Amino acid sequence: MGNTLPCGGNQGSRSSSPRNLLRDNISYPSIQEGEGGLDQAKLDSGDVINQMVWSSQVTELGSMRLPTGVPRLLIVGVGRGREDSQLVAIREAAKRISLPVTQVNTTEEANSAYRRNGHHLIILDTRTSHNYDPDLITKTIRQCTGGEYAVIVGIVRRNLLEKEELSVTPHLNAGMDRIVGESMSRAFWTNELLQLVRGPVNTAFRLRATQSLFSALDNCRDIVQITDSSHKVTWVNHTAEKILGYSRDEILGRDIRELQTTGTGDNIASITENQNPAERNCDPWFLNKLHDGKVWEGPINCKRKTGDYVPLASRVAPVSFSHNRSTDQIIYVKDPPPLLRDKIMSDSAALENFSRLNSFRKTSFDVTSIISEGKEANSANYLRRPSSHKQYSMSIEAPITKVINIILAAQENQPSYIAQALDKVVDILKTSGSPDLFSPELEYERKKHGRDPDPGLDLLGALLANSGARGGSMLPRRPSSDKGVPAGILATTTPCPSLPTIEAAPAQIRQLLSECNTWTFNIIQLERLTEKRPLVWLGMTTLLRFEVTKTLGIEESTLQNWLTLIEANYHSANTYHNSSHAADVMQATAYFLEKESVKSLLDNVDEAICLIGAIIHDVDHPGRNSAYLCNSGSDLAILYNDTTVLENHHAALGFKLTQSDDRVNIFKNLDADTYKVFRQGLIDVVLATDMSKHFVHVTKFCSHFCKGQDEDRASEMSSDGTEAQTIMKRMLIKCADVSNPARPLDYCREWAARIAEEYFAQTDDEKEKGLPVVMPQFDRATCSIPKSQIGFYDFFIHDMFEAWNAFADCQELSANIATNYQFWKQKLEEEENAGGVTPGGMSTLAKVDSVDSRSDSDTLTLHDNQSVASEQEKDL
Repeated sequence: MGNTLPCGGNQGSRSSSPRNLLRDNISYPSIQEGEGGLDQAKLDSGDVINQMVWSSQVTELGSMRLPTGVPRLLIVGVGRGREDSQLVAIREAAKRISLPVTQVNTTEEANSAYRRNGHHLIILDTRTSHNYDPDLITKTIRQCTGGEYAVIVGIVRRNLLEKEELSVTPHLNAGMDRIVGESMSRAFWTNELLQLVRGPVNTAFRLRATQSLFSALDNCRDIVQITDSSHKVTWVNHTAEKILGYSRDEILGRDIRELQTTGTGDNIASITENQNPAERNCDPWFLNKLHDGKVWEGPINCKRKTGDYVPLASRVAPVSFSHNRSTDQIIYVKDPPPLLRDKIMSDSAALENFSRLNSFRKTSFDVTSIISEGKEANSANYLRRPSSHKQYSMSIEAPITKVINIILAAQENQPSYIAQALDKVVDILKTSGSPDLFSPELEYERKKHGRDPDPGLDLLGALLANSGARGGSMLPRRPSSDKGVPAGILATTTPCPSLPTIEAAPAQIRQLLSECNTWTFNIIQLERLTEKRPLVWLGMTTLLRFEVTKTLGIEESTLQNWLTLIEANYHSANTYHNSSHAADVMQATAYFLEKESVKSLLDNVDEAICLIGAIIHDVDHPGRNSAYLCNSGSDLAILYNDTTVLENHHAALGFKLTQSDDRVNIFKNLDADTYKVFRQGLIDVVLATDMSKHFVHVTKFCSHFCKGQDEDRASEMSSDGTEAQTIMKRMLIKCADVSNPARPLDYCREWAARIAEEYFAQTDDEKEKGLPVVMPQFDRATCSIPKSQIGFYDFFIHDMFEAWNAFADCQELSANIATNYQFWKQKLEEEENAGGVTPGGMSTLAKVDSVDSRSDSDTLTLHDNQSVASEQEKDL
């Protein structure tokens, strides 16, 4: 409050008269004055005095209604610890009007008491002593939070006030609000306290409440600026600072006409920095409205600190504090443009994540064409991208990607025609629901392809689908006699023989497992040699190499039992989603974990989470996708509310199996905190394999790791901590899960045939049961496997592996992807030249079956695979 609050006058007068804005709007009870003065009998009644002093429970600040309370009084240094007459008079007066009192004598005690209780009224002696400094006390109180609203009254000798002019000035300059002469009269101090409480203390209480108004203005999304009648800026809110770029210190006291114009766009171009603000053209309607005391609405061209002008829809309201309608202040309320507002204040986590990305540019969206509609001549100056930035583009862009492209382009220098780019942003957001911002616009792409859509789009739609229309049929229910454990989980009709140790394994298996740390590892051969039980053999070899038993604190026998149980719950009848796929994903995960850029971010717990997550990520997969389960009304779809059905099931069942018996519980020796880390990490990586979230994970990874320059990458990643590790682990298991296109050609073709057969079987099943066909192009009579593979590469593989291989330095994967992609394009060309499609790739699968039916004595080598592949090429 300082010296701006009104001070009291003579002893018998009020210190100030109430303003219209700061008023109680109450009527106080009166006591009739008789011939001998006030009725003393009534004055002796405490209830009457309380009704006179504290008659109202509320006070008003404009239209704000505030509850009132009894102010607290702090007496400092009066009497210096002695019970002198003045101290007794002040205390009796305070007691008379029920004012709570705290009394202290030293500087330290005064400061401590105020910090503890925040008194509203302080009365102190102005005379100093060795441990008492009234000026220091005053300054300390003013520096405390809320101290500017305390009313501080100093006591001086009465003859000093009567004989010396301006004797109060030093005390007022020190921060005191009022100076009174000393008095030993209780009546004097009763009247003085009443005046102080009903005058400056009450006013200060209302002024204290204005902080909530300033806080509200600072937290609103509109730009708020206040000027005096001479257009000098007196206050701006935080939004104005952030959007326009000027801090309060830079703008307070400046003529606001230097920073805006209400003229047309032509006036903006003619503005020069040397031009007097008063000479600038303003809309006459604007001036007339303000002169008449009316609110004006319209666009105002506001200057940002970067030098450009932004047109903002504004409301300007003049404020008058008197009845003559003269303007005392002018209030500007301006709507910030959506792009700038979201850039500074967005609550969207996705946009906040991407705002840190300066090198992530999406070249496939033509930002230049958007902005050039307004200013073609200048667009190149603002949209030139640094050549050092790596370009990562999506084949089909999601709405959020388009938004980010526009934001990144507009961030360069914020040209004046930015409003046209913002319109595009708003249109995209309005036409796309927020849950789908990361998903490609498939219907638009299908329309582009006409009546013969790319089967890759069909595959894309199916993989991104979370649910479908409910059908009438249900998958068979599990028997109720299993006590909550699905049939076939803990018991099988055919007991599995005990597994020998790796040292006692046949030489062929041991030789093959010795190559498990290479990218050319032959999982198909291991599948045959182990009689479709590759997960246990490869799992033991890999997990022991990473010392997972040490991390978990378990015996090798527990790990082997667990792997055996998990593998038993993969469906060997599935052509693709079986234990061989789980083993393949785990092998790819292990390969990635040994890359230097990955190792630098992860510890042994993270490595164990990734490996175990890869092992359980498809356990009990039914060979049908989530959309099929939703359409068929399966128990799993009902259990998980049609949301990430399979991935939720895999994660939940993985833990259920693990905890089903102490002999298989690999987590039994973990403490509670470590187990929580494992559980959260495993659930996260398994759910990350949900292809409906593909673009979310890939885009976040690119925004976090795919920097244009590598110098500061390590420091940036290490500073991000857990977030960076989580994003990286999700991307790692995603790449491992769909790594088949990055494998050598022979393995790539094998897995392509297997997944196609599984999709064919689902389509056959859907037709037979009358369910919606999720992937109509995967009809074994008409489907082109090369065409479906090319679509999968275009929509998923290229972008994801380009980013991952650049981060993890896996150039061999990029080379394989390029080779395999060319192979499928060549096969598609041959297929089209032949004028037809080999129905369902059945001959390819027949060759695969013939490989699996070889005698146990035969060893499938890479040369054998190449021979089979050469025969399969003829059938494709």
